[in-house]
Amino acid sequence: MCGGTAAQWYARALEGCWELLILDGFPPTGGLGSVAVGDVDGDGKLEIVVGARVYYKPETHERHIISDVGGHVGTALEDVDGDGRLEIVVGHAIDPARDDDRHMLSWFKAGDDPTRPWTRHVIDPEVPGGAHDVVFVDLDGDGRNELIVDAIGRYNGFYAYKPGDDVTAPWHKHVLHEGVFMEGTDAADVDGDGRVEIVSGPYLYTPPDAGAFSGPWKRSVAAPGFREMCRTAFVDITGSGRPDLVVVESEFLDGRLSWFENRVLEDPDDPWVEHPLDRPLYYAHSLTAWRDDAGAVRIFVGEMAKGGWDAPRNWDARLIQYTTRDGGRSWDREVAYEGAGTHQALASDLDGDGVREFVGKECYVPRIQVWKRRKEVPPVLGFRHRFLDRDKPWTATDILAADVDGDGRDDVLCGAWWYKNPTWERFQIPGIYQVINAYDLDGDGRPEIIATKRRPGADGWYAALSSELCWLKPLDPVAGKWEEHPIGTGDGAWPHGTAVAPLLPGGKVALVAGYHGPGGRFPELFEMPDDPTEHPWPKRVVAEIPYGEEIVAVDLTGSGRIDLVAGHYWLENMGDGTFEPHRIAEGFQTARVAVADVNGNGRLDIVIGEEELGEQETPFTRVAWFEQPADPRNDPWEVHVVDTVRCPHSIAVADLDGDGQVEIVVGEHDKLYPYRSRSRLLVYKKADADGRAWYRYVLDDRFEHHDGTRIIELEPGRLGILSHGWVESIYVHLWEQA
Repeated sequence: MCGGTAAQWYARALEGCWELLILDGFPPTGGLGSVAVGDVDGDGKLEIVVGARVYYKPETHERHIISDVGGHVGTALEDVDGDGRLEIVVGHAIDPARDDDRHMLSWFKAGDDPTRPWTRHVIDPEVPGGAHDVVFVDLDGDGRNELIVDAIGRYNGFYAYKPGDDVTAPWHKHVLHEGVFMEGTDAADVDGDGRVEIVSGPYLYTPPDAGAFSGPWKRSVAAPGFREMCRTAFVDITGSGRPDLVVVESEFLDGRLSWFENRVLEDPDDPWVEHPLDRPLYYAHSLTAWRDDAGAVRIFVGEMAKGGWDAPRNWDARLIQYTTRDGGRSWDREVAYEGAGTHQALASDLDGDGVREFVGKECYVPRIQVWKRRKEVPPVLGFRHRFLDRDKPWTATDILAADVDGDGRDDVLCGAWWYKNPTWERFQIPGIYQVINAYDLDGDGRPEIIATKRRPGADGWYAALSSELCWLKPLDPVAGKWEEHPIGTGDGAWPHGTAVAPLLPGGKVALVAGYHGPGGRFPELFEMPDDPTEHPWPKRVVAEIPYGEEIVAVDLTGSGRIDLVAGHYWLENMGDGTFEPHRIAEGFQTARVAVADVNGNGRLDIVIGEEELGEQETPFTRVAWFEQPADPRNDPWEVHVVDTVRCPHSIAVADLDGDGQVEIVVGEHDKLYPYRSRSRLLVYKKADADGRAWYRYVLDDRFEHHDGTRIIELEPGRLGILSHGWVESIYVHLWEQA
């Protein structure tokens, strides 16, 4: 698989891998109930349909709005009106603003332009409980498909709908059964008598002798021992010509997967013989079973990242494929992917190459997913982890790379220490508490470091953080010899983001600092004197913006002057020592920021990791890039959400694989659960030139990150990723290219 831990990746490297594409990291809907695949726009290619809300063209990554209606779990694509085009059938809330069981059932038809909103027609104005599963099948043998609906919720019902001559009018509703809670529906002729049976949950429903619509259907148990919440599928496993039954429990931490051999003709008293396949499975809410062109039977199962009813999170959610080539006597089991849950996913040959992809979406943290098998391992995964430090004495606020000892190689600085490249021996920097930046302040061709001092008399490492700034010149850093000079004291608690650059008229250097802590402190600018040893450096507010996170100094607009990017603001350098703030986004709580030309149009864009921390759990927030418009001062910056992850408090951009395109590096932060946070180091690679869809790779999933994921050039042409944590403070990490 193209994900999981580094050890898992290396173990599977020679077997090929399944690659995860985030087709949409932030769909235009609050939740994602359902997904389906079919040619809904008539172009001869398959699209991905999400409820009645939106559809995607996988080849071009385009997204088109269908309606403002979301959808329950089930979505069906069917040529309802017989015009040769597929329509969308889905159950949905009558009033999405109300938290109740008032649902309805509708079908949606595209007009001449399917990229424009579709027309909705009501099948049933009220379905108590809500249409969880929707399946089309010809129940009465008239050559026209009817609709089966399994409604669950406060009221549980099992219904069949038959359209009349006017399919735009409500359809005739027939009660198959009521009062039984179940999920997971499929239909097939199991005994070859020409009549269709239905499976839902562990139950098999048989039509009455007088016909499908003559009365209630008979319920029997096909999967003894299975609980009511399942996914089901019919497929001929044994080659008998009759469909066997595959059942997996869908909402449980200890779910079972079995296939049931169809023996309804041979042994009516014991018609379904169970053959267990796997357990435990965790929230296995996705199931597809099919026979491929070579005669092999394949079963795809996908686990959710989180089940319903406040179930604990499944960090190791798996996509598993089971294959038999001998009629079910033996099975091959392949874990295609691990660590990315999905909901109501399916297997479908999206691109027509004869191999099915896995198409899914997450429900609770919405995103659209496609997994495809690759024959080769992506170069971006060729990074191996090593500890630079396993017992760093106290937490660091920053990590950075700079040539400390003047040997031409970048070393690593973190907290009050530096690590010598390539031995990574640790040396203390005397007299300081936190390194926050490095820059050649005195023009001698070697960087000096900028640091903060320890707060005198503080009790505990956090209370010792201060905004008393100084700079140090390395004289003989291996021997611990440095020359220290004060800068001044900032007005905030401690600097949480800094930038050093020739920002002022005449190319004069300045230090800009944003401060952590309450009160909405404004970032400050410290002007370096002609003699940087003079102190204090003159200080002033750089802009009246309430911002205290990462700051990047860069000529953002190509004006020849160095501007400042401060999260969701950019501060335009006016050339006279002043900076005019421009807001690029509303509703973003920025943690970390990077700048790069993401879409290759020659204009620099801004990449942001969003911060939100809770008391009980760390919420999932956005990784996004903001596209610089032609007029960045007056035109809106379009936001492109790459993914939604847990507090992306570490962001970097770099060309990791040497293909000329930048990747986004993200580290997750979770302060609540040290040593068991399951935080990830993620790399995102563009799937298209415009940066609308992204491949997601997991380099590691063991460590928490805070102000980390810094890029270091270990030697010419060989990169590494540096990181460290806030609560896992003893570690300093390096992921280096193999």
